[in-house]
Amino acid sequence: MSAQDSTSPPVIFVVGTAGAGKSSLVTAYQRWARFLEVDVMAINLDPGAERVHYDPEFDVRDLVSLSDVMSEYDLGPNGAQILAADLVASQAEDVFEQIEGLSGDMLIVDTPGQVELFAFREASSHLVDVLGQGRACLVFLFDPMLSRTPSGFVSQMLLSSIVHFRLGLPTANFLSKTDLLEPEELEKIMEWGDNLDILEVALYEESENQANDARSGSQRAEFAIGQLRMMQNAAIQPGLIPLSSEVEDGLADVLTFAQTMFGGMGDTRDGYAGDIEDERL
Repeated sequence: MSAQDSTSPPVIFVVGTAGAGKSSLVTAYQRWARFLEVDVMAINLDPGAERVHYDPEFDVRDLVSLSDVMSEYDLGPNGAQILAADLVASQAEDVFEQIEGLSGDMLIVDTPGQVELFAFREASSHLVDVLGQGRACLVFLFDPMLSRTPSGFVSQMLLSSIVHFRLGLPTANFLSKTDLLEPEELEKIMEWGDNLDILEVALYEESENQANDARSGSQRAEFAIGQLRMMQNAAIQPGLIPLSSEVEDGLADVLTFAQTMFGGMGDTRDGYAGDIEDERL
């Protein structure tokens, strides 16, 4: 399978901060896709995962165990996570050989809980290149609790943009675990994702309330807005999509995103996310 083999299944890397719901999305997406007779193969790249509730076609813990790394190298959890991530990346070709023969409609990849380990180390960029084979995209999950405040929301927008810049993959932003939010909170956060003017006002208000003086609060908000506008202008998939793995809301949008990027899967109702959701009910 060559690096630009259009017959190879697209690869979705699920990325986000710890607790954002990456493993839950992979679990729900695999289960939901089976209902639609879409052959989605799950891959676990988190050597520190205690357990997963999906059926991985490949599990990196079979190659690298976090507990073994801690014991062998006399490291604490954080140091072991870093070394384990590098060990996994150093075996990228071996990982690819194990998944190369898989035949299906799509691969979805559960990444390490610490997003910095996956996105900010050169070894991980190599891993993405080898596994993605030119047909990969990225789903970035916004943590709903962090998204409740304007500054938390902007911080995640910036992190998503940095991950997109580092890995160079088409990226879609999803607000995860929306079932944990009150309707008013969800509406407010979605407005921030759709309308920068509304977000700008909210940022100014938050900054002025937190700063010792109005001027410093205004400068903080202006900096955040300037960075956000710059990143959004470069975004391949602007905006924010609501997602709940618990109630299977937004899963069709994940499928549609991959289809938009790479096509294929024509017999799975190309791009008609609304129709697919209606069939699930």
